[in-house]
Amino acid sequence: MLGHIESITIHIPEQRKSLAEVGLTLGLTALDVRMFSRFYGLDSFPRHPGTVDDLIRQLLEQFVVTHPDVVARVRHVVHAHTVPTLRPFHKTGRAVLDACGFAHDTEYGSLTMGHCATSLSGVEYLCSRLNDGEYALLLIGEKAFHPKVELLDDTTIMGEAGCAVLLGRSGDRARVIARHSEQAGQFSQHKGNEPRTNPEFADAYFAFLSNAMRRAARHFDCALDALDWIAPHNVNLSSWQKIADALTIPRTKVFLQNVPRYGHCFGADPYLNLAALVRGQQLAPGAKVMLVSVGMGATFSSLLLELPAGNEIPVFCNLKQYPDMRPN
Repeated sequence: MLGHIESITIHIPEQRKSLAEVGLTLGLTALDVRMFSRFYGLDSFPRHPGTVDDLIRQLLEQFVVTHPDVVARVRHVVHAHTVPTLRPFHKTGRAVLDACGFAHDTEYGSLTMGHCATSLSGVEYLCSRLNDGEYALLLIGEKAFHPKVELLDDTTIMGEAGCAVLLGRSGDRARVIARHSEQAGQFSQHKGNEPRTNPEFADAYFAFLSNAMRRAARHFDCALDALDWIAPHNVNLSSWQKIADALTIPRTKVFLQNVPRYGHCFGADPYLNLAALVRGQQLAPGAKVMLVSVGMGATFSSLLLELPAGNEIPVFCNLKQYPDMRPN
């Protein structure tokens, strides 16, 4: 066992853009918009009006308010992000930590090279650095600041949300049993003048993800049909429905309800989905959940969680209701 998830704190911007609004700014055709809506299930996208540091600061402020006795025991903070560089090179996210009252000797860093899968790969690294009684905080959140970041052609559209996952080595809450990651290295090169999606990767994606999930299940010694839920990255509905069919597991076992609500929020998706399962009281005692994501490059990463009491992870969110069910 790697460690425990002690809590999940979420910041989802109140400001939203509809698919029609995003389509106009991205220059999508009416046919594109219908495809993203009818087949991919996308509908609404949170948009934070400030910078990435503004988003992370609001997230950390929420965390501090809800965890006043824990902040001093957080020894490591890591920001897992998809875009390799979030700010000018002479600036770091350390200033946001200082402004929120974290100790000066709290180690801060970032992880990125797994892209959207980094938020899962980083859990084992953080847990391995902790002693009993210490905590680590995994931060996830970034901005869809440019059309080439906001849109993956014929695939998905990005949302903006922040997530802080509190990790410990010991405890009674959700157990992180193991991690499995693998890469398709032939897709790791980018020459800077290529289209936003690689046709060869698109062709290989379904086999890559299906086979990686089978190998992950063998690594976890847990059959896919023994899982209670899969909490995936929110790339789109149709791709996950196809993956579920290929794996011969029920489509209803893959939590996809957040796809139309929030779009693909970079590396935060699996934790947003896990939090929604907890808030919805959908996890029975002893439930097993596989968190799954794929990052461009291409990296697959997954975690196996076991929840002894079912819905024991505390979830804190700025929204009065999470998942947010309101119409766009």
